Amino acid sequence: MPIETGTKLGQYEVQDLIGQGAMGLVYRAYHAQLERTVAVKILQAIAPDPDTTARFRHEAQAIAQMRHPNILNVYDFGEYQGTPYMIVEYVSGGSLGNRLSIDRLEPKDAIRFLSGIAAGLDYAHGRGIVHRDIKPANVLLESDDSPVIADFGLAKLLQGSSLKSMTGVTTGTPAYMAPEQVTGSNVGPAADRYSLATMAYEMLTGVIPFDGEGMMEILYAQVHREPPPPSQRNHKLNPQVDAVILRGLAKDPKARWESCSAFVDALAAAFTPSTELAAPRTVLGTPSVEPTVPLVVPPTADLSATAVTPHTASSQPQPQRKSHRNLIAVIAAATLAVLLIAAGAGYLFTNRGPALALSESTVRAGETVVVSASRLPGNQVGQIELRSVPNIFPFTADANGEVSEPILVPRGIGTGDHVIQICWNSQCHASATLHVIDDLPPSPTPASSPSPNASPSPSPTVRTLALSANHIVVKTGTMSVRGFNYSPGKVATLTFIQGTTTNKTVATPTVGADGTFLQAYTIPPTAVVGPATIRACDSAGCAYVSFPVTAS
Repeated sequence: MPIETGTKLGQYEVQDLIGQGAMGLVYRAYHAQLERTVAVKILQAIAPDPDTTARFRHEAQAIAQMRHPNILNVYDFGEYQGTPYMIVEYVSGGSLGNRLSIDRLEPKDAIRFLSGIAAGLDYAHGRGIVHRDIKPANVLLESDDSPVIADFGLAKLLQGSSLKSMTGVTTGTPAYMAPEQVTGSNVGPAADRYSLATMAYEMLTGVIPFDGEGMMEILYAQVHREPPPPSQRNHKLNPQVDAVILRGLAKDPKARWESCSAFVDALAAAFTPSTELAAPRTVLGTPSVEPTVPLVVPPTADLSATAVTPHTASSQPQPQRKSHRNLIAVIAAATLAVLLIAAGAGYLFTNRGPALALSESTVRAGETVVVSASRLPGNQVGQIELRSVPNIFPFTADANGEVSEPILVPRGIGTGDHVIQICWNSQCHASATLHVIDDLPPSPTPASSPSPNASPSPSPTVRTLALSANHIVVKTGTMSVRGFNYSPGKVATLTFIQGTTTNKTVATPTVGADGTFLQAYTIPPTAVVGPATIRACDSAGCAYVSFPVTAS
């Protein structure tokens, strides 16, 4: 449920919308007397029935009692028009997920982040609290890069039949879920340790253990397959690092490290202690200082010949032969340099990452820009993200790994620079900056006299969608979609999108006076197993929501 600017939640005044996710909406708010800026999480995924509300309050009280520098502080909680909310510490430095979307980390930086996360997790585990959804996106960064774990306990709140099942809401994120979470077994601290080891793998290699696979394949792999050793993805890592991380990713919870800190300590020790953590791969036990024992000299060598003495005529080499020898050496060195440069250029050309380009670098809000990408894995499925709103646009690359996807820049997005990223498998791989100048002028409408009692037109807001189910049965599945912040009295066109098919209109509901609509529909019989998206547009903008289509 959207909250208007200026709404009071206790002593906190809501200022603006700063984020949107599967759990609900996130606002910035301010406490005037304490001069404190906070974040307000409106938990739309939690149904407002008495049993669930009581359960929410019990979990929120346990979370709010935790005090640790690496855990996000919970200041207050309550309900707004029946919907639970939490008031939490505001951290402005972005997330670790954003940091990892740029590049993998140097080992010394990875150890620094992992140490803070491990300390927070061990503290929570000591109090009987398990996170259940540890991933880079749930680790916020302070201004000094100190990691702060967010969303403790929210995954547990989503377990139960009395909870809303909205798109994207699971009791864990597939790429980081422990096998026992996938199979529905008992989940304890060892599940968080598995997720932490997965994050360590990603920090040091730049990819998750089961990279390049769909959601269902990842879930299967978490239970039945072993990941490749990290050193296969990053050749600077040594076998000791492989052993530490692979133990953290053991299928059997009892075989993993006994604590998060024990895992991080072992990982730090696996790097050669005599060099910087970021140094190239070395073998443990190899001396790191110059040898003091002289090199063995062949018995026939004259040690005195190493001294500088006048050359005798008989030992003086012929000038012509020396000249030829030097010339040959120069030519050989030049040839080798050319070959090395050519090989390096060839390597860089064939190992470049994905590239992202925009058809226009400057547009008006309400216009369409074409996002093009290349050098993706063939037939890769993912999403293009407009981060500042946020909006999500699904894509499927062709067999050559190329994408061309038109996206609508929503009205009211605000002038300035906005980041567009291309993402798949829970990681963003390339980005481009779009400069928005202002909104397109509104379409002309017939002139009419305003009613004295007419309400003023609402200011532009972010449109959002929520689904009633996560998994849809192919050809027979039904669900309902609810839209928020649409134009009252207008018609919203709902479209089912899967792969390159974007022309399957689902329904055209009329938006209510409160800016919301609720529409039930059946999945088209042509749907196949895999990712799908519902798009809902009115005359002023669109919103997207993605979900997996499954066979049962």
